Amino acid sequence: MATAAADVDLVNRALALLGVEAITSLADTSKPAATASVLFDDTRASVFRAHPWNCLIKRASLAQDAVAPAYGYTYKYALPADYLRLINIENDLENFQIENGFILYDEDTLNIKYVALDTDVTKYDPLLKDALAARLAYELAQPLLQSTSAMADMFNLYETKLKEARYVDAQENCYETLEADYFIESRQGLNRPNIETPPRK
Repeated sequence: MATAAADVDLVNRALALLGVEAITSLADTSKPAATASVLFDDTRASVFRAHPWNCLIKRASLAQDAVAPAYGYTYKYALPADYLRLINIENDLENFQIENGFILYDEDTLNIKYVALDTDVTKYDPLLKDALAARLAYELAQPLLQSTSAMADMFNLYETKLKEARYVDAQENCYETLEADYFIESRQGLNRPNIETPPRK
């Protein structure tokens, strides 16, 4: 399967950064393959949530759930199965709440723009692939090398790659974006609750 092969290619980019021998399949019994198989999906989702990547954006009209919220809102709508992060709600940026896989909302129609979990690596922006490979290398450094210095090096590389990818990605939109990367800032002990992701039109 092309997607499986692309997953392996991405993992091998991460392993190459660590000086670890390449794998042929995530189903291999080798330690690098078994470890990457455990970490790959969650790591990818974390990187995807770090920024509203243009190549991952989707729009959807959500269907009302048959059961209304107990209080506070009139309707609730199930989030898409591939939902990762909300970018905006059409015509309303404030009066909603996300809870347990649903959006609670007072209007009888709901259109959203969101970051989707697209598992087809071939569709990713090249700079996003670079950032994801670096993040995978960071996650794999300790279990494969037992090296805190390698972890630090890979984290610094991830930070650099992520900044570059986000900057270029933002250039393809008609507004300036100021965002907090919560993974990076939590590592640096920063807390900037006043910074939010601007809605995309």
